Amino acid sequence: MKDFNEVVEQINGIVDWYRELPMDYTGINDLMYQRIQLVTLLSYYATELGECRIEFKNAEAQTERAKREHTKKYLDAGFPMSKASELGKFYSLDHFAEEKRWDGLFNQMRLFYDNTNSIIDAMNQHISNLKREESYQKNTGQT
Repeated sequence: MKDFNEVVEQINGIVDWYRELPMDYTGINDLMYQRIQLVTLLSYYATELGECRIEFKNAEAQTERAKREHTKKYLDAGFPMSKASELGKFYSLDHFAEEKRWDGLFNQMRLFYDNTNSIIDAMNQHISNLKREESYQKNTGQT
């Protein structure tokens, strides 16, 4: 498995390469090669995205567990439900902060993943258009 930061840098490198192409670029083989590279790198990235999702869900469960434990402790001590519930939330703030950290990281990674997929879609369309133009030129005898 590749280093995660290296994968992100390589994805960004391909995106930068694609962004810098001139409007009339016709190097279909280069486009297809870069698309393959991007798809492959995105599969590595998706693995890390999945791991991040697992960490987020684990942190979410830890927050809920801590909140319920504290709520139960205060209910057992005779506090009313509303007060016990609020104290449960208060004493689980550290877990909640960790949950939100993982939630933010997951959402950030998901946005990057979705945007990279959009770039792959644009590359697919670009390649399709070039192939159609190439086919048209061959059929009509144009050069």
